[in-house]
Amino acid sequence: MSAQFAPEAREPRPFWRRLLRRLRPVDRSFYPLFEAQAALAVEALRVMAQLQHDVRDPARRVREIEEIEKRADGVDDQVQARLRTSLFPPFARAEVHALASRLDDVIDLAEDAAQSLHLYHLLAVTPEAQRLADLAVEAMLKLEQAVGQLARLPSPTAVLALCAEVDELEAQADHVLRAAMSRLFREEPDARQIVKLKAVYEVLESLTDMCKDVAGVLESIVLKRG
Repeated sequence: MSAQFAPEAREPRPFWRRLLRRLRPVDRSFYPLFEAQAALAVEALRVMAQLQHDVRDPARRVREIEEIEKRADGVDDQVQARLRTSLFPPFARAEVHALASRLDDVIDLAEDAAQSLHLYHLLAVTPEAQRLADLAVEAMLKLEQAVGQLARLPSPTAVLALCAEVDELEAQADHVLRAAMSRLFREEPDARQIVKLKAVYEVLESLTDMCKDVAGVLESIVLKRG
């Protein structure tokens, strides 16, 4: 008979766990830091995309992204310092660290993409490179919206929908990359130009991959809070 009633005895436990989680105090000072990181990532990607559309002054664009990266490193340092001392971070410490680190990685990759154009001395880029850059900006804008909803999350639905859009943008970038590579090897006669553009395409496509990684962290966070 005890086995018969055992399932009923276990049913309330998820409810009580959710209730205790909601009653637990939360250190909300993390949220503006995440939002600042996301905004800086958007800013860095926009500068990088501008460079793809106008390559006349790559050194200036690289310096702009380096300045953004320094500001972002300062915000990341604040997150990590607060994580060491906070008693009640808004979600698991590993997830706080992962979200801050992945957002910082986006900015690092934006700098890599800009540096690639500068170091390879590319005087023009292709429409495919421009499209890959634009897709990265679109993906990060979705993530900025999602990060902005973490502090006032009534349900995971809106954040999950934005993350799904990021996944779709990453899939689009994969298609653009494959088409760009195919065209490059079929139509470009200069082997040096092939090497340069291949490297640029790959780092640009990796930006949407990194945005998808950020989306994965956000999905894990909101599903556990749901």
